[in-house]
Amino acid sequence: MSTRLVIAGGGHASLPILKMGHHWKKLGISITLVSDQMYLIYSGALPQFAGGFFTFDEISINLKDLCERYGVEFCQGRVKAVNQNLSLVETSSGDKFLYDLLLINVGARAKENHPESRVFPVKPLSKLLPLFEELKAGTVQKLLIAGGGAAGTELALNLSHPASSVKSAITITEHGNRLLSAFPKRLSDKVTRILGKRGVSVLLNNSFEQVTFSDYDAVIMATGNRPESLSIDHTFHTGQNHRLLTLPTLQLPGLPNIFAAGDTADVDGKNYSQIGVHAVKQGPLLRSNINAFFDGRPLKPYKPYPVNPLILSNGPDHAFFTAKSFVSGGRPEAILKYAIDMKWLEKYTMPPERRRSFYQLMRDGEKRSRTH
Repeated sequence: MSTRLVIAGGGHASLPILKMGHHWKKLGISITLVSDQMYLIYSGALPQFAGGFFTFDEISINLKDLCERYGVEFCQGRVKAVNQNLSLVETSSGDKFLYDLLLINVGARAKENHPESRVFPVKPLSKLLPLFEELKAGTVQKLLIAGGGAAGTELALNLSHPASSVKSAITITEHGNRLLSAFPKRLSDKVTRILGKRGVSVLLNNSFEQVTFSDYDAVIMATGNRPESLSIDHTFHTGQNHRLLTLPTLQLPGLPNIFAAGDTADVDGKNYSQIGVHAVKQGPLLRSNINAFFDGRPLKPYKPYPVNPLILSNGPDHAFFTAKSFVSGGRPEAILKYAIDMKWLEKYTMPPERRRSFYQLMRDGEKRSRTH
């Protein structure tokens, strides 16, 4: 009798499991991916795409194609409800999928749901794509970025870069007294100086409620996210910020056949930051733990990196590396970011024989950094 694994959401943590499709099918295990998006946009490269330094194909993964390559059923639709008593997933279009094992990895969306048509949330990332086309076409004269955290600031750095295809007048607003308040002040000061030299208006101690929308042609909302699981009808326990509470093994308490990961999950009540490094690291663990679940072996706990470094891009030729109180910036950091990002993307967009070695990626990143 066949066993069905249903994956709700095609986020970063889901991808290593999709690649198990053919192998698990030989063991009588089928995989179905339900995703409201056909493309996974890699969040780490989105700001450079916004500035015109990447093409869409370079930063996206076609989930339907990936599923076909590995023998996985793909259903495009938004998950509406999960009935744990019936082991049933239902989509907003009425599709229903019975599951023996379920992974919930539906990501996050912006906290604010503003009715203004010219307000574009940072998440889901697909919502920004129409605005980027307008920015590149030059139809947005005045742009506001609401939120001076990593997401909003990195967008401002790439959109305002001298080589960017975007020429809009940019304002970034932050409710606190400095940009990047969760990072070292040294980094905040450097970035603020760079933006100032490029003519970006930085408004501090300024809440989003104080914004007059009519003063801008478009607004990017980067003021924080909420888990997309809030849009799903379910009876699961939730942890901090309404994320699905999981055990260290990423299983839901009392429901060993249901896993959650990425921005959706509050792992062991630790409320880890909603950053891609956690989702990327959880992917291989999920693959291992699902294998162990099928085999009846003990599952392993999620252990984050002792330090979660961040490389903040400032165009293709410069980036900032930060880890705790350490900050460095320059061309080598930009090259390293390119190599790390492309290495991860190529695992899911190219066959093994076409993937570049890390050395080649560093070489290509160095060439790329000097062409802009």
